[in-house]
Formats: sequence, C-alpha cells, structure tokens
Amino acid sequence: MKKLKIVSAVCAMVITSALCFTGCGKGDAGRYVFYSMTDDGETITQEDMEKMYDEIGQEAPEMYLELEKDGSGKLVLGEDDTEDIEWEDGVITVDDEEIEYTIEDGKLTMENDGSKMVFEKEE
Repeated sequence: MKKLKIVSAVCAMVITSALCFTGCGKGDAGRYVFYSMTDDGETITQEDMEKMYDEIGQEAPEMYLELEKDGSGKLVLGEDDTEDIEWEDGVITVDDEEIEYTIEDGKLTMENDGSKMVFEKEE
C-alpha cells in the first residue's frame, strides 16, 4: 500500500511538470536562425543578406535567437550585437521591452513598432 502511494505521488509530479512545461510554452525552447526581416514594407531574407555580403566580399553575420527552457536566452544579430533575453509564452523581453511573438510551422515571428523579424527553428 505504501509503495502504491509513492508511485502515485511520483506520477502526479511527472504529470504536473509536463503540464507546466506545455502550458508555459517551454516546448518552444531551442535555437532559431534568422529567416527574414521586414521594415518599412521592405523584406530582406537570409538569402538576400548572404548575397549582399558576398558582393562586398564579407561573410554574412550570424543571426539567431536562442530560447532556453528556464525562460532565459539570447538574441544574436552579429558578433558585436548580443542581447540577453527573458521569454515566456508569447512574449520575449529584450532590454526591458516586451515584444510579442508567435510560432507557426517552425517559424518564430517577432513584431514591434511596424518591424517584423522571422526566425526558423533549427532541427
């Protein structure tokens, strides 16, 4: 009888933890690489950036968003531009500014003040 209570308690904790991670969006954790950016109605894709940098003989900067399961992460927009972030379901906080995001078909879209950045989840 005592073993059954312990097993039941452990099962309950596992189920509660799984529900918490699902509800908190922590299943969205991972690395998302730059896909495209739209500003003032003009869209630039990763491919466009690579072509522009090739034309000037340079390598395109590494741009990605990394979301850790603990709600922390970083936004990297080139080797000299890295920001620590905090995130929860639907909101990423960068420099005390909350930016809403959505995830659909493996693409994370952040929109703020008419600008939009899209990142694609790395497999």
